[in-house]
Amino acid sequence: MIIFWILTIFVGASAFTFAEIALQLGIGWSLVYAVVAMLLARGVLSIIRRSLILRERMAPEADVMQRTVETNRAVFWKRAMFVALVPIAYFAVSYFVFGLTPDEALVALPSFLSLALTQLIYLLFLLGANFLLFLGPFYLYTRIGKTMINPDDANFGVSIEDVRGQKAAVGEMSRILKLIEHGRLFTKAGGKRERGVLMVGPPGTGKTMLAKAIASSLHVPIYIANGGSFAGMFLGIDALSVYLMVRAARKRAKVWGGCIVFIDEIDALGMRRSGQQGGGMMGGMGMMGGGMLGLNMLLVLMDGIDNPGFMIRQLRGFVNLTLDGLFIPRVIGANGTKLKLRIPALKAPNYNILFIGATNRPAVLDEALTRPGRFGRQIVFRLPDREARKDIAALYFDKKSHDAALDTPSKREEFARITDHYSPADIEQVLSLALLYAFENSREAFDWNDLREAMGNVEAGLAIPVEYNEKDKIAVARHELGHAVASHFFQPGHAHVRLSIRRRASAQGEIGGYHLSLPTEEQYGGSVFRSQLAADI
Repeated sequence: MIIFWILTIFVGASAFTFAEIALQLGIGWSLVYAVVAMLLARGVLSIIRRSLILRERMAPEADVMQRTVETNRAVFWKRAMFVALVPIAYFAVSYFVFGLTPDEALVALPSFLSLALTQLIYLLFLLGANFLLFLGPFYLYTRIGKTMINPDDANFGVSIEDVRGQKAAVGEMSRILKLIEHGRLFTKAGGKRERGVLMVGPPGTGKTMLAKAIASSLHVPIYIANGGSFAGMFLGIDALSVYLMVRAARKRAKVWGGCIVFIDEIDALGMRRSGQQGGGMMGGMGMMGGGMLGLNMLLVLMDGIDNPGFMIRQLRGFVNLTLDGLFIPRVIGANGTKLKLRIPALKAPNYNILFIGATNRPAVLDEALTRPGRFGRQIVFRLPDREARKDIAALYFDKKSHDAALDTPSKREEFARITDHYSPADIEQVLSLALLYAFENSREAFDWNDLREAMGNVEAGLAIPVEYNEKDKIAVARHELGHAVASHFFQPGHAHVRLSIRRRASAQGEIGGYHLSLPTEEQYGGSVFRSQLAADI
């Protein structure tokens, strides 16, 4: 390194002498000429040294910082030489093609720049127009099925208190959401906010309803997307959709201090990858979609969500690279005081974005998606028990016109018992269907019979208006009565709910009759006793 500086000083002295004697620039301009020559010579030496190191002709610097500085110097002067070729090419073309001297070329430079800028603007306009014509429809396609909702803009008519039957899940989600809004003290104490939450449970248990409630009551924006909306017929549409979604969430998080991204049916986007599927589908489908680019993009963006912005990173790199290239020291100081002359490493911004996914098929999700740090936190939504069904019924009964006799504790208890294995969505559907039957009979409120009819149609299928002959009627009645008698003797803990010989049709086919008995008391646990198995047989 010392020999490089000795050679540089020799070049500077020679340049000063040449400028002072031959060019007669004076002492001031001769010094400037000498400094420029020294910088150029030292830069060329840095390029040569870096080239020899890359070719393993010279050992690299032992100090990591010095190696970084020398590399930056070589990169800077390589770029500077490419930039210097532009005016050289301009004057060369002006002289050899148009016969202009350097002075005449300088006079013609403003006119040339004006003409070149006009043509450049016209070219950029054409490129932009073609870009919009070709890629504009694809951008609009990526917006289908996705909605950004600002605070107080959502009006779904649902609050968090309306999500009944999932007390544990709603309570856990409420704690997580509080950290999104008021989690600074938690992070200062060393805690880490959740990056992603996965809501898992059967259909109709309140996952999407909770997302609507969050959008209606939260004080940060929420981006709602459906997993199926990321799929597209062209390769890369899913990745572009994911990128634009996260980009929009980052912008809103900067303004509002946080943002929530809710992806319903996330299994459509995050399905498990396999080696054969990746290569086979890419090669077989060509430009058509069907790959896993959207999932890969989501994984990358969730890991890099807190990286500094692109422009600020480029600006820092340009400033530090230029200062290294001009051989300005990184640190100066005296008497124990040090002053750093470089932009320090950028602090990762805290965008405060929470990803929430909902699925009823967690087994098909990719392992990389469900690991801690992404969607590692899972909140399970289960089918409501009897007390939860009473609470859910109270919510929906209050919203629909019904007979006052249905408000008695005994009727509510019986309704909760006979709706075993019903989800909240099933209960709402039954009540709406019962009200429909009441309106068909010119009544403005439904009663118990309407409820029973609606439940029968939901459970066993739509009743078929057929008339049995006497022989078939007796056969079906004996068959269903046999079920009832067997249940009475072999299932003492059960009570009869429904016994019918009406023919019904469902997606699984037609049935001649229907019998149902359910436990009189709530049963927890997955264990089944031998007596219960024998009774079922």
